Amino acid sequence: MLLLGTELMRSPRELHRGTPVVRYAVLVFLVIAGLVVAVSWTLDRNGRRSNWQEHSTALDGGARVAASTFGTLRANLRVQASGLATSLPLQRAVLTRNEQALREIAATRHARIVLRDGRGIGALAPRPRIDSTATISDGRQILAKVTIALPLGKDVLTVIREATPLPAEASLALVQNGRLLAGGPRGARVEPRDGRVVFGGTEFAAQSAPLGVRETTVVALEPVSAIDALSARYRRFILLAALFTLALAAALATRLARPVAQIVGDVARLSRQAQTDGLTGLANRRLLAERLEDELERAAQNGTSISIVMADIDNFKQINDTHGHQTGDAVLRAFAAALDRSVRETDLAVRYGGEEFLVVLPGAGLANASGVAEKFRKAAEELEVAGRSGETARFTVSFGVAEFPTYANVEALVAAADAALYQAKRGGKNRVAASTVQGPNVPPEAPARLVSLG
Repeated sequence: MLLLGTELMRSPRELHRGTPVVRYAVLVFLVIAGLVVAVSWTLDRNGRRSNWQEHSTALDGGARVAASTFGTLRANLRVQASGLATSLPLQRAVLTRNEQALREIAATRHARIVLRDGRGIGALAPRPRIDSTATISDGRQILAKVTIALPLGKDVLTVIREATPLPAEASLALVQNGRLLAGGPRGARVEPRDGRVVFGGTEFAAQSAPLGVRETTVVALEPVSAIDALSARYRRFILLAALFTLALAAALATRLARPVAQIVGDVARLSRQAQTDGLTGLANRRLLAERLEDELERAAQNGTSISIVMADIDNFKQINDTHGHQTGDAVLRAFAAALDRSVRETDLAVRYGGEEFLVVLPGAGLANASGVAEKFRKAAEELEVAGRSGETARFTVSFGVAEFPTYANVEALVAAADAALYQAKRGGKNRVAASTVQGPNVPPEAPARLVSLG
């Protein structure tokens, strides 16, 4: 009893001394818990947003490449029609009115031949389709018209898909007036809104590009579940990191001076990682959006220029197919390193998405920026990357340049540089094109001037 009484008398003093420590430990733990929860939520949100933007950019690029490939198909169709019209067997059959020969040619070439008297021989593919017509004349009058058609269906879609780089789970669809022609359930309607569509009970991320044929578009689709699955893996990693941090904080709450400092350092590092592309180490699109808005505002206030250079590695899909994706990643890193070595401290080099890069050049006019882009192009030509079998992989890059204040906001400036880039691509690749149209509201199809023939 005496011992028990002594302990009861000593306990209040010890409890009094221990209470501040307990309270401090609880307070520190709660602060750390709040910080961990906030950071985890922010990282998860930014990770999902960045992941969605990356895939949307890839789908948008894929849709535009698919539209370009479709344009090539139409051009080939015109060449075929012209070649058939100038062929000697057809001209001889038209001049001699040899209907048997005309029927054989029409059946063999899937063409329709309309003679001067209005008679038609042969049948075209059913609509929807694309077609091209050429004429046969004797210099004074038209003797016949020859039409070759290509049905808008899965065969065309297969050709386009083979030439289009897309994410692993993505696909293409041909759509006319909202009706699905190929690439999904027949009869379904596809109307992309806010970058998403739903058909067949599945929600897809979607980006479209017009084909210039009777309200027909090509749509690049990727299941939202596939995109979210990537975010889910990142979310699980964040959750595990958060639980581990909380367990450590609970175990060492009374001696957390150093762990707290380490956590603060980790938060700063993760924040930097949220603004950096993991593969190349360049800035990502999130940092680009913040920086470019600030630079345009500063240039507007000071009355100075600012240019952007958009770059795209030529034939990147072929590099991956020939040398492997690891070599493709090495090519991206090599070109990113060349950009990083070449830019000034005031410039910003960004991996824009996929094999596309963007460089912000504060204070640079269009001519100066075009010269800088030409240096980038030559530097890329000199790069060599080791392939998976020891072979050397070389590559070229195309560039598009646009200038502020010719284009008065971020959207117009980026769209003009992108249009110039595609002009460089259409001009033969491995060259620099600068946007030449004046005015603040220039559409993405704005013409560009080629300033380097490579």
